[in-house]
Amino acid sequence: MSRLGLVLSGGGARGAYQAGVLAAIAHIAQKIHVRDPFQIYSGVSAGAINVGMLAATSDDFVTSATRLADSWRDIDSDQIFYADFMALSRGGLQWMTELSLGSSKKDQALRSLLSTQPLHGYLSQKCHFEEIEKKIKKGTLHAVGISALEYESISTVTFFQGAKDLHPWERGMHRSERAILGPEHIMASSAIPLLFPPIKIGERYYGDGCIRNQSPCGPAIYMGAEKLIAIGVRRRQDTSFKYHHNKGEEIPTVSRVADVLMNAVMMDGLEADVQRLDNINKNYRLLSAKERARVALHEIEHLWISPSVDFAEIASKRKSELPRMIRYLLKGPGSLDESAEMMSYLLFTPSYCRQLIDIGFADGMKEKERIAQILMPKTKKSALRLEHDFR
Repeated sequence: MSRLGLVLSGGGARGAYQAGVLAAIAHIAQKIHVRDPFQIYSGVSAGAINVGMLAATSDDFVTSATRLADSWRDIDSDQIFYADFMALSRGGLQWMTELSLGSSKKDQALRSLLSTQPLHGYLSQKCHFEEIEKKIKKGTLHAVGISALEYESISTVTFFQGAKDLHPWERGMHRSERAILGPEHIMASSAIPLLFPPIKIGERYYGDGCIRNQSPCGPAIYMGAEKLIAIGVRRRQDTSFKYHHNKGEEIPTVSRVADVLMNAVMMDGLEADVQRLDNINKNYRLLSAKERARVALHEIEHLWISPSVDFAEIASKRKSELPRMIRYLLKGPGSLDESAEMMSYLLFTPSYCRQLIDIGFADGMKEKERIAQILMPKTKKSALRLEHDFR
C-alpha cells in the first residue's frame, strides 16, 4: 500500500484553517471507512502544532482531527503568549535600550517582544509525545517530521522520528536530524522572528520553520511518502495580487513596511513546491518504461488545498478582538489596517479561529471526490462507490 503523507505549512492563528480542512478530511475518511489514512506527518510553524496534536495521541486520525478542530474553536491568545501590560512594557523597554545603547551582556540580549511560555504548557497538555513511538512500533505511523530554521547556519532542519530504516538526509540548505520529538521542537518551528523567542535545542537556537522553507513537501517525500495531501494557509496568488488596503500612491508607513516584511518572512514555498511536483510528474509520464527504470524518480500523486479567501482581510475586520496591548503595539508605527497581515497571525481568538475553521471545512468539502480518491487504497477505489458515498 502506498504511504500517504500530510504536509502542513503554517503561520500563527491561520493554523485554524488547516484544522477545518482536516475536519473535512476526517468526515470523508469516515464515510469511506478509512480511520488512519496518513502514515507520514510533516509540519512547520502552526502546521507543526497541528501535526503534534494529530500524531502525539493514542486516537486514530478521525477522532484526533475532530478534537483538533474543537481545540482551535476554544483557543485564546493567553494560551499561546503573554500580552499583558507588564510583559510588553518590559520587552519594549529592553528593546529600545538595546537598539539605542547596545546590549553589554549576551545572556541579557533581547529574545523577542512576546513570551510563548503558555504555549509550552498548552502543548504538554494537548500532546502525548510518547504515543508517537508507540504508533511507529505498532506500524500505524511511519514517520513524523517537524521543521525549523537554525539561526547559526541559516538552514532548515527537519527533526524526525520514524521507523528504524529511515536515514537522515541533506539537500542544499535543508538537513535532518533523528530526534525524540517533544514540545521544544514544535515551539522552535512556530517561533515567529522577533515576536516569539528563539528556542534552544541541544546547543543551537531555532526559529519559525516557514523561513527559507523552499521545499515544504520535501521532508514528507524523504520520509517515504508516495502520495501527498498538502494544506497551506495562503490564498493562491493572482498575477497582479495586492492588498485590499493598499492605495498605491501613498508613501508606505512603518506598519506597511513591517507587514510586507512579515509577509515575505512567513511566505513558505508550498505553491512553488506543488508546481515542481506537477512538472516532475508531467515529465515522468513522458518517459518509456525502460527510461523510468533508469531514473531515481517516481510519480507523486498529490492534492493541494489552500484558502479561498484572504485572511488578512478577515483579520482587519476583527482588529478589536486583539489584546489591547497588541493593538497598541501594532498601531504605534502606522495604522492597524496596514498591519492586517501581522494581525492574521496573532488573532488567537475563538471567533476568528472559528471563522477560519468553517472556511477550511468548506474548502475541504469542495475537494471531497479528490480527497476520497487519494485516501482510498487502490484496491478499494471505485467511481461508483464515491458517487454513492457523496450523493
